[in-house]
Amino acid sequence: MMLFGGVKVLRVSGPPLFFVLLWMVHSVVGLDLNANCVTPLGESGKCILFRECQPLITIYNKPINTHDDTLLLTQSRCGMLQRKTLVCCPVTSQARSSLPEPPVCGIHLADRVIGGQPTQIDEFPWTALIEFQKPDGSFGFHCGGSLINDRYIVTAAHCIKSIPRGWKVHRVRLGEWDLTSANDCQNEFCSDAPIDLDIEQIVVHTGYDTKDQSNANDIALIRFTRPVNYSQTVRPICLPLSSSLRNRNHVGMPAYAAGWGKTESATASEKKLKVEMNIKSLQECAPVYQRGGILLKQTHMCAGGVRGKDTCSGDSGGPLMRQMTGSWYLIGVVSFGPQKCGTFGVPGVYTNVAEYVDWIKQNIY
Repeated sequence: MMLFGGVKVLRVSGPPLFFVLLWMVHSVVGLDLNANCVTPLGESGKCILFRECQPLITIYNKPINTHDDTLLLTQSRCGMLQRKTLVCCPVTSQARSSLPEPPVCGIHLADRVIGGQPTQIDEFPWTALIEFQKPDGSFGFHCGGSLINDRYIVTAAHCIKSIPRGWKVHRVRLGEWDLTSANDCQNEFCSDAPIDLDIEQIVVHTGYDTKDQSNANDIALIRFTRPVNYSQTVRPICLPLSSSLRNRNHVGMPAYAAGWGKTESATASEKKLKVEMNIKSLQECAPVYQRGGILLKQTHMCAGGVRGKDTCSGDSGGPLMRQMTGSWYLIGVVSFGPQKCGTFGVPGVYTNVAEYVDWIKQNIY
């Protein structure tokens, strides 16, 4: 290895890695992101971004690369995503699930929402529905969530712990838009059928207490039994991973919530709705709830407070999101609000996702 103009240059026996990677960029486009694949060594793999495949990164960063190393790197290439190389990474090597960053997440390919507008069929493709099994054997969707990678959604802890007696969390649905149709169509575009996913594990924040009126630490993770393939209507939302995004002040800025919860007519919406609300400061919001004996903390976030625009019970666990630097980020999880949704001067309360990024990273695998 030597330094050339301050840049690390790798010596290789065989074609230099620079030219190998150029070849990888210009070779034929193959599989889509997260598609199943077989590695050059015959192992089961997943087609992911090169930077997320630690075994290949380790080989790439070796001081000296053999001909076999460069051949393995070359033959591992499985596709492209917006000029970024995808490689077939061994499944067994992916010890912990990674959290995607733009452009993999937060991109549209195009409690209740009060005053909401219908969404486009491919709008907010990370919105999830949680299906519950009830004691009488019936099933229903009563909470939402947000897809954060190919194995997990983020939702509210109260959707897991504070449900009616006898209810059980059954499955997660992705790619839904219109609950009344098996295949959704809009403007001559028809999406694939929604995906119903069985649940492997549920992680509820240990600091959540069902008796705590403030719903502190109202956040949970649900892991599927299998990874999902991304599509136009199934894609993850970004999390504020960097310190600059975590520390960003959203007060006064517009944000969106989305879901299928109850609407003005007090019945669940058939189609996914969205509502725009401004973020409120805790200084403005906390006194409103303190009058009712509820103490809000830094781990809470408030939005709304305009008559007729709110999120409510059927949207619990769903996303509060903002578009920043061209991608959509999950900034809040729907937690609780006034008894009458859309009450003037009483914002809805959300779990502040920036305060839980480390917890999320520690609890996915």
